Amino acid sequence: MAVLGNFPPSGDYAFPYRDLVAAQVLVTGGRGTLGAALCRGFASLGASVWSLDSSPIEGGQINPRIAHRIADVRDRASLQSVQAEIEVTEGLDVLINAHGIQIRSDFAGCDEETWMTLTDVNLNGVYRSCQVFGEPMRKRGGAIVNIGSVNGVVVSGKGTPYGIQKAAVSHMTKVLAVEWAPLVRVNAVAPTAIPSGMTQDLFSNQDYVANKLQSIPLKRTGTEEDIVHAVMFLASSASGLVTGHTLMMDGGLSLV
Repeated sequence: MAVLGNFPPSGDYAFPYRDLVAAQVLVTGGRGTLGAALCRGFASLGASVWSLDSSPIEGGQINPRIAHRIADVRDRASLQSVQAEIEVTEGLDVLINAHGIQIRSDFAGCDEETWMTLTDVNLNGVYRSCQVFGEPMRKRGGAIVNIGSVNGVVVSGKGTPYGIQKAAVSHMTKVLAVEWAPLVRVNAVAPTAIPSGMTQDLFSNQDYVANKLQSIPLKRTGTEEDIVHAVMFLASSASGLVTGHTLMMDGGLSLV
């Protein structure tokens, strides 16, 4: 059992994530670009990882520390089935909500079906996941990290519906940080666009990349490694006094 909730850091400055070695970590969207990177990252520390995704489990190199399960954040019963497996163990220490979909549209042009689809995954999926996996952590302590977006802070023309939902996730993070204290810490990260399956169309457009770099003071976009390191910090006791915070990971984009 790891100690990851409302506890001070261990003082191990050389390896601040030592308390994640024995942790049980669940990642939703675990077979997406970022989700898979998060699973690999936590497994590399020695954590036992549950990878949840609605997509089929494909072959490839098997990591014994990563247990793949098919589950859909739109289907509470499928999440509860995984939670029933987890309950026979010591329970979760870390929940990372990394799932998400994007259908590009401005607000006026977003039809109701698109709006409902995006909302059911990007917002309601976090709601269901936190209720099913996060609420039981209140008895033993733990950390929850939600993946938000810079679009939840700044307005992006063709990412408006997505941004509205991510803004709501950021506020949900604050609400849960208060309601589930003192033993559970709840935080979020809000990245700028990173190369992934969701953004493949954007990063294949050289004009988009050039304009994006121009809008970011640090003059680079993010990488999956950037996000993994930040999530590890927020999941570990190295951030033991941090809760209800959304960490901007946008190279300064939201400042200008």
